[in-house]
Amino acid sequence: MKRFILLFLVYMCGICCAFCQTEQEERKMAWEDFVAVMMEENGEEDVDEEMMERLYELYGNPIDINTAKKEDLEVLPFLSEEQVEEVLRYVTKEGPMMSLGELMMVKNLGKKEREMMRLFVRVDEDLRLNRDKQDSPTLKEMLKWSKHEVVWRTDVPFYTKEGYKDVPAEVLEKSPNKVYRGDRFHHAFRYAFSGANHLLAGLQMEKDAGERGVDYVSGYVMLKDVGCVKRAVLGNYRVSFGKGLAVNSGMKFGKMMMLSTMDRMDAGISQHSSTSETGYFTGGAATIQLKDWQVTAFGSYKKEDGTYNSSSMGMTSLKTDGLHRTQLEYSKKRNLGITNYGGNIQWKHQELRLSATAIATHFDVPLMPKHDTKASQYRYYNASGQDFFVGSLAYAYRFKSLTFNGETAFSNTEKQNGMASLNALRWRMNSSNVLTLIGRYYGAKFISINGKSFGENSTVQNEEGLFLGWTSKSVRNMELEAYADVMYFPWLKQNVSASSYGWEGMVQALYSANKRWSLLARYRIKAKQKDFKYTANGKNITILDYNTNQNVKLQLNCNLSSFITLRTSATGVLISFGANPNETGFAISENIRWQNPKNKCRIDLGITYFNTDNYNARVYNYEPSLLYTFGSTSYYYKGFRTTLLASIPIVKQSLFVNAKLGMTHYFNQDTIGSGLEMIDANHREDLQVQVRWKI
Repeated sequence: MKRFILLFLVYMCGICCAFCQTEQEERKMAWEDFVAVMMEENGEEDVDEEMMERLYELYGNPIDINTAKKEDLEVLPFLSEEQVEEVLRYVTKEGPMMSLGELMMVKNLGKKEREMMRLFVRVDEDLRLNRDKQDSPTLKEMLKWSKHEVVWRTDVPFYTKEGYKDVPAEVLEKSPNKVYRGDRFHHAFRYAFSGANHLLAGLQMEKDAGERGVDYVSGYVMLKDVGCVKRAVLGNYRVSFGKGLAVNSGMKFGKMMMLSTMDRMDAGISQHSSTSETGYFTGGAATIQLKDWQVTAFGSYKKEDGTYNSSSMGMTSLKTDGLHRTQLEYSKKRNLGITNYGGNIQWKHQELRLSATAIATHFDVPLMPKHDTKASQYRYYNASGQDFFVGSLAYAYRFKSLTFNGETAFSNTEKQNGMASLNALRWRMNSSNVLTLIGRYYGAKFISINGKSFGENSTVQNEEGLFLGWTSKSVRNMELEAYADVMYFPWLKQNVSASSYGWEGMVQALYSANKRWSLLARYRIKAKQKDFKYTANGKNITILDYNTNQNVKLQLNCNLSSFITLRTSATGVLISFGANPNETGFAISENIRWQNPKNKCRIDLGITYFNTDNYNARVYNYEPSLLYTFGSTSYYYKGFRTTLLASIPIVKQSLFVNAKLGMTHYFNQDTIGSGLEMIDANHREDLQVQVRWKI
């Protein structure tokens, strides 16, 4: 089997190269191509779904390049701050663009960036001729340029998990958590309104598989760039200021993406348009622009899920998965009230920006994490109490080819106080090479309930590190990216009983000889200390040893024509830990896409063969999916997966039906999953159907 797979991979590469040498009609980048690039070039495990959802909304409502502001273009993660400023400088100096072809005239804007920008910007003739009228549009003008989008999605599994099987009444009476409360279907609904990108509104509803009825409802109304009002929102929204140490309920960039986005700060207020049930605020917020000053105030009260401990009269932990399928999960639904309020003040003068943020948080019921056993001691510095406060000061300054930016924050609670600081230096050596140096210190006593920033941990706490990254376009037709990151964790972590170290390195090369084919090669290694337990002379011994994960990926993309695209990839994983035997895994996949460039009809056929020693050696790979569904698929054990994805236009470019059929077959498993999620078979099949209507 391995020999067959290797021959198949070589054969497909040869076919791609042979076809790519022929003259074919040039194919423009589509939204699906952009998603694939973001997933594959930036690491399948690091792409933020919230970011991708916001980008899709922008794709559906592109901004006019001639009226765009800096913060509008800074949403695009593939553009550096210098590139954003060069685009704005060109429009200011040369006048309104007549077409997007003028992007070729913008300094420091590469071919890939130009192709991606075409998805999110436009040249509007009416707006180009009436630029001065767009700063304060009337309600009538907003409604005149309005757009609507309605999306409905249903997931249908062709199998029955353990949690949906019939259970005798007497058993269910004693053990009500042996079954799910609802049916096995997943439903999601979205509505989005855009009035000339100045008035935005949305509504989202979702029912997860196993839940009963509509379990999640979210909505918002937002005003943008009208007079002195920069942003104003009612409903569910997200807030991010500085580098995210004090508050960041928005996006968190992965390490690879930080090579181009580290110099950004103060994303500000944005609408919560996702079906994610956590990580957002509910209430109101507004940002006012007064010349060089920008002032923001926000307030929020919402109910969150939590695990209540009646004996201690407190919450032991927050529940963030948003699932309410069993009676136990449902009992934790919205049983904790959280109040957040705060503000931000920014000042900008030439190349200097200063930003001060303060946020206070109050819990109706105190947080009381358990740390009374040796195994739970790592929770000792976890957030505890009812009232929390964080204040921070952020800065950004540019001097010629050097950019300095960072944020320092302090927390003050009843039981804990600490400091966190993140600082970065970006040096553009020349037009082709950029160095990025990032230092971070997140104290173990620093508590930021709403903070989220660059680092290895999911929270801004208990981490110190130094990151050095390099991007280069010195070699013709090639983009090189590399970084090294060393980490230190002063306090305990789960399965780590002492202070520990870690390090990570990555090098990636993307070679594009022309617009028809490209080759990606990436090697990444990460090593972090963990408890390694063994027995010697009849004694149980625990030491810290490095758990090392090495990942290699090769991928060939080829546009055979304006209709057909091939993507061939191979990924390998090697995991070593102490004296344990090495764990390995690999996957190879082929994806064929047919797309009509005129009516956008699209069909994707994919097949992946995977072989891993266990779940720990799982392999991640990007898999084309429906709109508003992002992320990579993990493969483990031995088997293959096939997918068929179709997007069919029913009414020109306004009504689409999307469907995805997937099948996974395991060679060495009799069942799939465990507990209530167990499937009593070695295969599973799913159908996802989505209807999108744009008006």
